[in-house]
Amino acid sequence: MTQAGHAHDRLAREIEHFDAHYSHEAAQGIEPLSDFDKARYADPPADTIYPREFFYHLLAPLRGKDTLEIACGNGIDANICAYNGANVHAYDISRKSVELVRRRAEVNGLAGRMQLQTTGDFQGAFAGQQFDVIMGYAALHHLPWRAMASQIHSRLKPGGIAVFAEPVVNSRALAWVRGKIPVRVADVTEDEAPMTDADIAEFAQPFDRMVRREFQCTSRIWPLFPNCWSLAVALHRLDHWLMKVPALRRFATVVVFGLYRDR
Repeated sequence: MTQAGHAHDRLAREIEHFDAHYSHEAAQGIEPLSDFDKARYADPPADTIYPREFFYHLLAPLRGKDTLEIACGNGIDANICAYNGANVHAYDISRKSVELVRRRAEVNGLAGRMQLQTTGDFQGAFAGQQFDVIMGYAALHHLPWRAMASQIHSRLKPGGIAVFAEPVVNSRALAWVRGKIPVRVADVTEDEAPMTDADIAEFAQPFDRMVRREFQCTSRIWPLFPNCWSLAVALHRLDHWLMKVPALRRFATVVVFGLYRDR
């Protein structure tokens, strides 16, 4: 089979997987954003122990900014950004994802701040527009990211930032251990592969500078104990201190990074 044929088949598998995933999620009902999340993600501190809070620290402030979300998934991040004042443009390859995002925006009274498209083509999404912010949470490793780096840079306005959170594997030993942990994430597909530090460095080349932090070493196991929030907090705090040691950062399983276009 040709490379184009493999890419087409992979695309079809991703669409099938995520259409089923988001259809199931939509069937569970859509709750409004909680007051807790509205406050938590408005402007988190730089030294937060949580990856998603650091993601929003890099994004802040969002008010009045034209924002593009790559692979908008269930729409929670798009809605949080809209609530925080962003003019949100979001797209996903899954039609069911986009339907869910639209419904979530209606539930939260944010539909007026949201523009949505169903597409798998970054360049084709809201073609011709540039953005103050481009973002993606666990998106790049599903995508042909090498081809997208310069495209993302060109679609940022001068002074803009691209913010991503990605699963990473930099240790073969850690990869083996992860394979033995019986935690399966519903939106993991057979075609995706975690990035490495070398991948992130390659992706960052078109940009002027990068800010990054590593997260989730011991805290990766907390989903095994979903009703023990105190354990989750303790593990994230432990990881916060472990990641202060440069030699231990290669054992992180998530990296959050911001890429800046200064001019």
